[in-house]
Amino acid sequence: MLQRCLHLLKSPEHTRPTRNTQVLFYSLQKHLTLATWCAAFVACLCGSAFGQDTRVRIQVDGVEAKQKDNVEATLALPPGIVQDNVVEERLLQRFVENIPENVAKALEPFGYYHSKSKVLQVKDSSGNYGIHVDIEAGPPVRIRSLSVRVTGDGANNREILRARRAFPLVEGSRLDHEAYEQGKLDLRLAANEQGYIDARYAVRTIRVFPEENVADVELVLGTGPRFFFGDIRFEEQSGIFDESFLQRYLTFQEGDVFSHKAVHQTRLSFYAANRFDEVLILPLRDEAVDQRVPVVVKLSPGKMQRLRPGIGYATNTGARVTVNYQHMNIHKGAHALLGDLSIAEIRQFVEFNYKIPQPTTDKDNLIGTVGYLNEDIKIYTSKMFYTEIERTFGLGAGQTGSLALRYFREDYEIGDEDGVAHAMMPIVRYHRRSYDDPLNPTRGFQYRLELRGAHDDLLSDISFAQIIAAGSFMYPLSQRFSLLSRIEGATSVTKDRDTTNYPPSLRFFVGGDNTVRGYAYKSRGPRDKNDDVIGGDSLLVGSVECEYKLNDDWGLAVFYDIGSAYNAFYDIEFIQGAGVGVRRFTPIGPIKVDFANRVSESHHSVRVHFSIGFDI
Repeated sequence: MLQRCLHLLKSPEHTRPTRNTQVLFYSLQKHLTLATWCAAFVACLCGSAFGQDTRVRIQVDGVEAKQKDNVEATLALPPGIVQDNVVEERLLQRFVENIPENVAKALEPFGYYHSKSKVLQVKDSSGNYGIHVDIEAGPPVRIRSLSVRVTGDGANNREILRARRAFPLVEGSRLDHEAYEQGKLDLRLAANEQGYIDARYAVRTIRVFPEENVADVELVLGTGPRFFFGDIRFEEQSGIFDESFLQRYLTFQEGDVFSHKAVHQTRLSFYAANRFDEVLILPLRDEAVDQRVPVVVKLSPGKMQRLRPGIGYATNTGARVTVNYQHMNIHKGAHALLGDLSIAEIRQFVEFNYKIPQPTTDKDNLIGTVGYLNEDIKIYTSKMFYTEIERTFGLGAGQTGSLALRYFREDYEIGDEDGVAHAMMPIVRYHRRSYDDPLNPTRGFQYRLELRGAHDDLLSDISFAQIIAAGSFMYPLSQRFSLLSRIEGATSVTKDRDTTNYPPSLRFFVGGDNTVRGYAYKSRGPRDKNDDVIGGDSLLVGSVECEYKLNDDWGLAVFYDIGSAYNAFYDIEFIQGAGVGVRRFTPIGPIKVDFANRVSESHHSVRVHFSIGFDI
């Protein structure tokens, strides 16, 4: 059955080259993806995947990485060979005889057309079989000539030309059909995103000369005409929202170059508004006139009021109970009232936000906030009331800026200090975020910047200025490995460089889930004469993490954190933590369990950190 599945993967275009010159149109997905899925499907039906049946074990040597994966998928044990824990020797022998041919087919997509396989079959005293396949891939086919051309209206488009220059194959490189297919896809998608939605390949050929181990590749992409967005119509039967309000969520306007990416971003914007249960955006390509594509936006509003209780746990705060309240349409202007209550072991807060939408984009809002925060940790206690008014601005491309004015009053005890502080703080914020997935990203970055301060002549009893900057990025190293890194820094300017009269909310500490793992939450920083941690006026934290994805649901990670809270750069003392972690990928983001050890102290102890969601 498996052999039949593998045979169906090859269309006439995928015939294995003979000594005669052939014109080949390869589809990597047919050779690799379907082979893997077919093998996995058969394995599920018969209960024995490659290398997992105790009666027949198959070992492959001589190839690595994706080549080995494809060979193993091709050699997955077919059903019927093992039935009721008994090996059907006649079927097994037929399977073994076909191994060299199947291996050769599995290696062709990677440019190896002269592979040789030695198969050794051994039967032990218990009737179990071991099959060892030793592969000699042979010399690869290399690209003798490569021609990638673009014709049509988009032939001189900058982005299309950039994608053409980035084509992953070059003359002299190994003929890799995966890279070929990816390059083809990237070039066509680049044309689509520039409005050439009818772009098609007029020529896509690979001429392989197996006797010479060379291949000639030719691609010609015809872009066709350029398309633009036409009339945009909303269909929202409830009449809850004015069209002027809905326009704010569009990432494209009539007359813009047509882009499927812009359509997708608009869909995400509507869902992120938390007002709609269903968003359907339909470009009416067949109704385009003069290359202008009309668009229909169909919206199904959700509940305008929601009350969401919850329970959870995080290492920084301990067990917690939360209540979230939302009223997303107080009147036709779609004003929103948001309330959050959180009661945790060491931290409790309640906060209300009133959001008034402003023209232009969904990121333009006027927000009023009032809240109360109580923290009682080993280092300090703090009770703070605050209120803030903020004007946010959408700056395009995932960028948001804001101007805010915050007043707070804080009662605190830290070390041998206790006091009451109040301040009126002007704040400037900037944030940029770009990830391929908002919950479980695999690639992207984000960074934020905040400037804030106060003066004791302006409704404050303290004077200071602070700058806080943080960023993180994620980069895939391979199909399963990803590199994650973050850095955060802050510094303060105060009178006489003395922070003893400043509340804990304006001081910096390290330790915990988001700074240096292996240490308790905010447990490290400058100390007073009694050796009590009292925090510093500056902060520097960094982290590097390598994540390995076992499958779609689980992953492993190793990490290294370093950081310090300090008052003077020449007196900085870093603490370090390192460890391993487990990741469970869920629709609400990754669940992370980390086991961290203190690297920088003689007393080593493992501390467990638990968190949910992707964060900076």
